[in-house]
Amino acid sequence: MTRAALRAGGVGVLSFALVAGAVAQAPEPAPAAAAEPLPSWTLATLPDDPVVFHGLVNMDNAGLGSGSMLYPMAALGLVGLLVGVATHAAIVGGTRSSQESTMQRNADKVVEPYHDALARFHTLELERRALALTPSAAVAHLRDARDAPAGEAFVLAMPEFAMTADSAALVLDETVVLRPSAGSDKGVQQVVRVISAPRVEESPRDAWGADDGAALKATAAALMAESLDVALRQSRHPADDKAAFRTLRYRFGDSERMERAQLLEETCDHLVMRTLRGALLVVPHKVGATPPAGCPAAPVVAERVRAALPAAAPASAASGVVAAASAAS
Repeated sequence: MTRAALRAGGVGVLSFALVAGAVAQAPEPAPAAAAEPLPSWTLATLPDDPVVFHGLVNMDNAGLGSGSMLYPMAALGLVGLLVGVATHAAIVGGTRSSQESTMQRNADKVVEPYHDALARFHTLELERRALALTPSAAVAHLRDARDAPAGEAFVLAMPEFAMTADSAALVLDETVVLRPSAGSDKGVQQVVRVISAPRVEESPRDAWGADDGAALKATAAALMAESLDVALRQSRHPADDKAAFRTLRYRFGDSERMERAQLLEETCDHLVMRTLRGALLVVPHKVGATPPAGCPAAPVVAERVRAALPAAAPASAASGVVAAASAAS
C-alpha cells in the first residue's frame, strides 16, 4: 500500500477492524482504501518541430545544471509563460551555439544513423505517445495553452534527448512547469532527468534503427511519460526535505555511475532520487542490485561483447608509464 493510500484510508481501515473484531473472532479483511482520484490536467502542445536528439557529451557538473536556470516563474501569466518558452528556446540555442565544439560534433555522430527516421518524428507525435503512457492518461488532455480549461492543472514540458556514447541508452533532460491553471501566475518548475535501461542486443545501433527507428521513438515517449508522472507525483506529495543524502549507484548505458542524492522511490525497475541540485533523477538499478521485496528477480542478461583490451603491461613498465604521465602533467 502506498503512503498516499495509507494517509487517505488508514483511519477508516482501523475503525473497520475494531468493529469487526468486536463482532466475530475472525474478522474479514478490511476493504482496500480507495485510490486518490487524479485531477484533470492539460499538457501544453509545443511547436510541432522534429524531435531533436543529440549525442551526450561527458561534461561533469553540466548535465542537469543548465536546465535549472531558465526564466522566473513569479508573476507570469499565460502570455508571459509563452514568452518564457521562447526565452527557454533562445537560451538553449545560445548555449548550444557556444558548446558547438569539436567535442559536441563528435558526440552527435552517435545519432547520425537515425537521422532520416528522426526527421519524421515530430513533437506532437511524441507528446501524444507520452500522454497515452502516463498512469493519469484518463484525465489528461493535450491542448494548446489558450484552449486549456480554467479549472485544469496546466503542464508545460520541454524535453531534450541525448544518446550515450556507447549507443546503449537514451537520456531525457526535461524541464516541467506545473501550474494550477493555464492563466495562473503561480507555478512550480522542476528539472527531471530520466535514463533508459541499456539495450541488451549485441548491436544497439541496429536495435535502435530497426523498423524506421521504432525502438528509439517508443523509448523517447516512455521516458517523457515517466518524467511527467514523477513531476506530477512530487508536486502533489513532495518528499521530505530532511531525508538523508547518500551515494546511489545506477546503470548508465554500459557503465555505472553514482550520485549523491535523496532516494525518493524504489520500484522493481528503477530508482527515483533528488540530487543535490534539486533535480529529479530516474535511473535503472545497478548491475546485481537486490530488487525490493515482492519484485521478481532481475533477469540475467549476458554482457554485450566488447572489443578486447590490450594485455596489461608488466608492473615495471606500467610504473614507467604512470611516471611519464605525471611528469608531462
